[in-house]
Amino acid sequence: MIQNLKRSNLLSIGLAAKGTSVICCILVSCYFLFSILTNTFMVPASNFVGNIPSVLRGEFSYIITGPLYHFEWNHLMWNLLPTVVLGPFIEWKIGSVALVIGFFTSGWIGALIFCFGFGGYIQSALGISIYICLFYGASISVYALFPMSVFAFLIKKPDFSLITKAILTVAFFTLILGILPKQNATDSQKFVQIAHLSGFLAGIICVIMIFALRNWKKVFCSFFKQID
Repeated sequence: MIQNLKRSNLLSIGLAAKGTSVICCILVSCYFLFSILTNTFMVPASNFVGNIPSVLRGEFSYIITGPLYHFEWNHLMWNLLPTVVLGPFIEWKIGSVALVIGFFTSGWIGALIFCFGFGGYIQSALGISIYICLFYGASISVYALFPMSVFAFLIKKPDFSLITKAILTVAFFTLILGILPKQNATDSQKFVQIAHLSGFLAGIICVIMIFALRNWKKVFCSFFKQID
């Protein structure tokens, strides 16, 4: 059985998933940290989570703390699940450091897209009561993993075995089918869906950045060749 796993490089991918472990440890640690601060030391949760108007007023600290904050354990677990499933495959192709930086950076970029890109639409289409809702959790970063998964799949080396490609494909579509927007969604659900879309767009931006950094020499040389 172990030999079969080695042939399919699943074992190697799992053992090399240090960046994924770091992400999970940071999220869990932040959950307990915020729980202690809010429940034991009675620090208001509003110090860590904000809404669109607060960010548009320049309170950018919410961009940093909001994606790390989870009110409930179940919410955290639902965000860790796709991270644990997709993270190792992405990490195998782009590296641990790139995954960790990409995961948290996409959360911050996605929060900015959510507030500055969709804030006006949310206010006009969903109403002021939804517009002032708090946003929090790592869902934005989780949704950024989907374009990053496609990017990892397209990278040729190190190659995935056929079995690994099949498992990644099944996991990807199983997860993404469970998060597709619902036509009869409530305004609150639409608010969440827009946040997830912001994460997806942030993931595309991170993919472009990772691609540029991985191929900066080729991009640099081709740019100057065009100038010449």
